Amino acid sequence: MASDSDPESVKLNLVVCGSNRELKSFISNLILNQSERRSELSSECVRRDVELHGRLISLVELPALFNTQLSEEEVMRQTHRCVSLCHPGVHVFIIIIPDAPINIEDKAEMEEIQRIFSSRINKHIMILIKQNSEHQTEKLNEETQSVIESFGGRHHFIDLNTQVCVLMEKLEQMVEENSGVCFSTETLFDAQMEKMLKSDEMKGRIHSLETWFQTQGNDQKIGID
Repeated sequence: MASDSDPESVKLNLVVCGSNRELKSFISNLILNQSERRSELSSECVRRDVELHGRLISLVELPALFNTQLSEEEVMRQTHRCVSLCHPGVHVFIIIIPDAPINIEDKAEMEEIQRIFSSRINKHIMILIKQNSEHQTEKLNEETQSVIESFGGRHHFIDLNTQVCVLMEKLEQMVEENSGVCFSTETLFDAQMEKMLKSDEMKGRIHSLETWFQTQGNDQKIGID
């Protein structure tokens, strides 16, 4: 068991998700206290580390999963790699969206994240809403509110003046609410197995239904004869 002085015991593993790469870079650089502009596109998960107030922060940017050139197999490989880089698991998945009526791409990306990681991810999700300096409000439109609620309801507004310490307090509060439990590679595996079992079960039901209809059709033919 790790002691309080062990860096692993105070480590916070974060994954930044979303369809907008610029927004992901913005929040990553805010947390990591960096300002470099990274122009290269990457479809690979890369972990970056920083120490904040005696706490080690590991941060991974997950490539967009929806409307991508990646195959289903490659998407699964990247999601597994993303979680693997955050040993023993991910404390918080940060989904960042702009402060506007949620568009089709953002919504589809969020649904794809939930499809792959399953609803088990919901208790580990924090949705960040990036505001413009001209538009400051804590109010959400009805559709955005509905989408956020379907992902657990946790959200926080940020802007160019957001202090990283305020954001970190919100994230650490989430970790406490989850009793430090992570979303691990085992959780991802269990979620995928559960999805496969449901798929097999559905195939079985369809087969049974087809057999029943065929039986009914044969019975009618016999009755006519």
